[in-house]
Amino acid sequence: MFKLIDSVRINTIELAEQCLALANALASIEHPALNESLTFIPQEKQRVLLSLLGAGGGE
Repeated sequence: MFKLIDSVRINTIELAEQCLALANALASIEHPALNESLTFIPQEKQRVLLSLLGAGGGE
């Protein structure tokens, strides 16, 4: 079976790349309800990124 959740810690560069990829994906979604419901994912990743950067977690 597929491993859907990867518990490996990532660094700030990888997290920033994920944020950008998610933002680009959201920009191309034309269905308003789907776009709105998926918006929380990059927002949460950005919160984590800012938390890491604020804690001196840049690698």
